[in-house]
Amino acid sequence: MGINTEIYLIGFAVLFFLVIVFLFIRKIANNGKLKVKIEEVPESFKSNHFTENARQASFEFEKEHHIEEEQELAILNLISIDRSFFDIEQIFGFLSNYGAKLKNKYFYFTDEEGNEVFRIANALNPGTFEEDTQTFAIVIASNLRNVKDPVSSVRQMIELSANFSEKFYASLCDEERTPITKQMISHMETRAQDIARLNQLGDRN
Repeated sequence: MGINTEIYLIGFAVLFFLVIVFLFIRKIANNGKLKVKIEEVPESFKSNHFTENARQASFEFEKEHHIEEEQELAILNLISIDRSFFDIEQIFGFLSNYGAKLKNKYFYFTDEEGNEVFRIANALNPGTFEEDTQTFAIVIASNLRNVKDPVSSVRQMIELSANFSEKFYASLCDEERTPITKQMISHMETRAQDIARLNQLGDRN
């Protein structure tokens, strides 16, 4: 009887220890880290289906602002893993619930003052969103020269992209449509910080 009791106590102690270790590891893994799904993009995605010069064709910032200036674009692509078309009604609903507004057949987000922060367009030709649009890729872009807080803009783009990736089973990619890494995200944020400093210097001059 005594031996059985000791075995039960040892088993319970081991189980308790394993639970503690599991909770500790999970806490470290979730400690302020943004979870980003990183998937391989099939080579067939890199085709002429994509909008030509996606960096600017769908995002003619200077034409809208009537200002000739150098752009500093932050760009993310979200591409269906199996190349199946996204449900366009679900995309419209997702972006609308997220606070996006539709204008000129693309979605855009604004800051508290109503200034555009970033916009979202169809990454396939012709680059627009219609009620009957069929697409397996969307592109998110921001001209960091024009936003009030470039760092916040980039982080909002990444947060939206991560949530979209989870909901629509999409791969989060950079402007070259290469699956993004945490190092790439860190580089984007560092670049945004540099641009923020340049913008502040420009405001002072």
